[in-house]
Amino acid sequence: MRAWYWVLHKDLRRFFADRRGAVLTVLMPVVLASLFGMMFAPRPSSDALSLLVADEDGGPRVRAFVAAVLASPSFEVAEVDAATARRRLAAGDASLALVLPAGTESSLKPAAMFGGERGAVELLYDPSHRAERSMAVGLLTELLMRQMSARFADPAERASMFADLDGQVAGLPDTADRRRLRQFFADGRALGADGGQGSPADGADGDRAAAAGGGFGPPVDFVEKEVAAVGEVAGYNSYAHSFAGMLLMYLLFAGQSSARRLLVEREEGSLLRVRLAPVRPAAVLLGNAASAAVIALLATVAVYAVGMAVFGVRVHGSWVGFALVVVAQAIFVGGFALLLAGLGRSDQQIAAIGSLAVLLLSVLGGAMVPSFIMPPWVRAVGQALPTYWATRGLAAMTWRGLGLEAALLPAAIVASSGVLIGLVGLRRFRWE
Repeated sequence: MRAWYWVLHKDLRRFFADRRGAVLTVLMPVVLASLFGMMFAPRPSSDALSLLVADEDGGPRVRAFVAAVLASPSFEVAEVDAATARRRLAAGDASLALVLPAGTESSLKPAAMFGGERGAVELLYDPSHRAERSMAVGLLTELLMRQMSARFADPAERASMFADLDGQVAGLPDTADRRRLRQFFADGRALGADGGQGSPADGADGDRAAAAGGGFGPPVDFVEKEVAAVGEVAGYNSYAHSFAGMLLMYLLFAGQSSARRLLVEREEGSLLRVRLAPVRPAAVLLGNAASAAVIALLATVAVYAVGMAVFGVRVHGSWVGFALVVVAQAIFVGGFALLLAGLGRSDQQIAAIGSLAVLLLSVLGGAMVPSFIMPPWVRAVGQALPTYWATRGLAAMTWRGLGLEAALLPAAIVASSGVLIGLVGLRRFRWE
């Protein structure tokens, strides 16, 4: 009847016998929860969206709008030319770009708010940042409407607006409504020329002007365009993006399992028997890291085979670059397994340390959570992690369609990180 009590007693004693592991079991969730709380805590103001602005017009109205965007706390702006903006978007070095083409100046006349043919400006965006694109359209439209409304206080702009509206109705059939509108617009021009601040006639200038143009709205349309890759590609594939972002996280969990198996072999005495053989101890540990890397490599091939066969994932960039990043990723997994085996003194410790490390690498590296919703310090930290570079390299070779050169730096960072942490694990591993 008391068997359950003895089993419970035995398991509790076994749990608390590993004091370090017991502390880590409680400490790691606290650390992880605290970090996530800091990352997603309400902030006084939302973080600015990064935006490239290419002004190909240069007119005074356009420059005034660009100045308003530069001054807005909602954007972090860099002015570049259109070619540079497209190149940086294609490489994944930017998420949004506003291109103001030649002729935008004439589209920003106040009369354009009351109808007629609207102008068009381009909002280029990285297809993996669609949420930022939607936010940017709303913020830019608000800034533009504020700029346009402020121009009504300028007598010269008002006079120009009524002259433009009069030109829109001049070609209409001669009716009583047309004559009243033209008289109204003539009064408006006179009021603007006199520098008056009031509204002509009965103060219904907005309603009458809207009747002339057929409505009231932004003078330009934001034409949204994806910039997915350099060259001809099939287009953005969300599955390719998610495969690049999530694959490494599960490979790291596999590396954690490899480290735990190594400790089990140590507890069983297998490693002691191997150590008595005429081989260098380091060779045994390197063999374990190599097996973790090979398993990761085979799993990657299998995962991408499914992605290509079922979800339409394609390598639009360099196959050589794709292979380099995949091999570098496998090397990192092998080094990660060796690091955990060196840091953890028991299975319980490896479970706690490994789970925390995998989650942090995945979240901070941008594999699980969109980076733009994170605080700036988190994005800065993420760019120093190998998970960031692994997902960046895989994305560059698949849906971005970039060349071999775009894979060299990510592959080098990921592989060297794996070698470095593997050496740390090799040095700290305890055979007893």
